[in-house]
Amino acid sequence: MKIVIDRNIRGAEDTFGHHGELIPMDGRSIRKRHLADADLLVIRTATHADAELLNGTPVRFVGTTSIGTDHLDIPWLEAQGIRWSNAPGCNADSAAQYTLAMIWLACQRLGRNLLDQRVGIIGRGNVGSRLNRLLDALGVETVANDPPLADRGVDGLVSRADALACDIVSLHVPLTREGPYPTYRMIGPGQLSRMPHGGLLVNAARGNVVDGAALLDAVGEGRAQAALDVWPGEPNLDPELLHRTVVATPHVAGYSDDGKRNGTYMVYDEFCKWSGQSPHPRGHDPGRQSLTITEPGRALEQVLEATCFVQRHDRAMRALAESTPDGIAPAFDRLRKDYPYRRDFHAWDVRCDDAACASLLNSLGFAVGNS
Repeated sequence: MKIVIDRNIRGAEDTFGHHGELIPMDGRSIRKRHLADADLLVIRTATHADAELLNGTPVRFVGTTSIGTDHLDIPWLEAQGIRWSNAPGCNADSAAQYTLAMIWLACQRLGRNLLDQRVGIIGRGNVGSRLNRLLDALGVETVANDPPLADRGVDGLVSRADALACDIVSLHVPLTREGPYPTYRMIGPGQLSRMPHGGLLVNAARGNVVDGAALLDAVGEGRAQAALDVWPGEPNLDPELLHRTVVATPHVAGYSDDGKRNGTYMVYDEFCKWSGQSPHPRGHDPGRQSLTITEPGRALEQVLEATCFVQRHDRAMRALAESTPDGIAPAFDRLRKDYPYRRDFHAWDVRCDDAACASLLNSLGFAVGNS
């Protein structure tokens, strides 16, 4: 069995590697000729799995180790009898924790106290619900908008207008162009005008759920602030928008080791079910990380920077802005490929002698003990 796989997928050797020959490739470079004798295609969001790529190839299974599926032409795949799989919720903890770190850093840079802000979460699915819990643990007031959940009778949700009226609006929706609630450019001039003057828009979902030109106008005029992990039209970023964001990171919110391996394991399990093969035992033991709180008053800042590296990513993005126009896209892709090793909060042993600080960190998911 021949398996063409994105070279940046974690745990490939420990999983798919036991079932055939792995052909690792850069995701954006995969072309139809590379699939001429391939049985499986395992990708991330950089590869579009559609008729242009797959028609006439022997590929019968396409797996994406991502939550989102906007890069898959699902109707075409299903019409061809090609089994597909994604990894819903695989990196939800990672993405929510990273979004919290983005919000914290943005508030610091804007001179605002996060505890005094009201946060509107648009999309209370796997990621949005986890961010909601993290903010609740900090004592931050939150509201959530999610029309599909409202249609299912879920209580406690607010209108889109109410969510947009918050000091901070954080987006956690899939990218869809059809159906009752399409999200493509769902945040445009009208929605931005409903935000408070200087309100902060946070996007760690998909870049094209925001109208980039409208956002650039809003931040350029000071009507809004933006913290972006995902970008309209990426990897071809608008350097002016990059320059004007409060926090800029390279689409890595979900890139913890835990999240990436979860994605691989979920797709691998679906492949084994589809093919009737037994999954190979997982032998990877990542161990645990450790951290000692040195200043209880700065504990949240310390743990967020130690676990999420948002400031480091932001510095790298500022350097990217100095690239030539033709150099921005490849530089952006390099940042998505080469990033610091991250673990989710649950993988950290934190030493802290301050009882109030220890209680707070424990509520966020860290394992806290005395030094």
